[in-house]
Amino acid sequence: SADQAESRRTFEWCKQFGIQVINTEVREEAFDTLEKLCAEYQIKIGIHNHPKPSYYWNPETVLKVIEGRSHWIGVCADTGHWLRSNLEPLECLKLLEGRIVSFHFKDLNGKGKGVHDLPWGQGVANVPALLAEVKRQGFKGPISIEYEHNWLESLPEIGQCVTRFHELASKITQ
Repeated sequence: SADQAESRRTFEWCKQFGIQVINTEVREEAFDTLEKLCAEYQIKIGIHNHPKPSYYWNPETVLKVIEGRSHWIGVCADTGHWLRSNLEPLECLKLLEGRIVSFHFKDLNGKGKGVHDLPWGQGVANVPALLAEVKRQGFKGPISIEYEHNWLESLPEIGQCVTRFHELASKITQ
């Protein structure tokens, strides 16, 4: 928020728990305040992209918002929401190179509205290419497995995502 006292409370809480990145979709006018707090607390902000009609659905919009800002303000790259917005995640990653501070990583059964998560490698996201791009960019930060389908029974699928991550990570690091 642009309210410094309110935002300071959030940063204090995050500092107590060792949180290194706050993912958010705050209004543009809040970034002057937040950027100062980021530097003070040594905590990054990742602008999160929910799908259309979210304000930040398009990576070009996010780049305009962070243009001229310090490395404390970056992007939380959500690969699944790019698919839901009919964007190519690999192209989005390349466009945002150097500004990604965190990931919400997904693979989906298609593009556009009404699609849902699948275990990594079973959908349309081209997970091997995405992880290779993450490595090429030298990304060092949090990667969250997001699995929003079959919410109450999704643990086996999340386990498959973890297994696939380890398989692909071992291949791209050789």
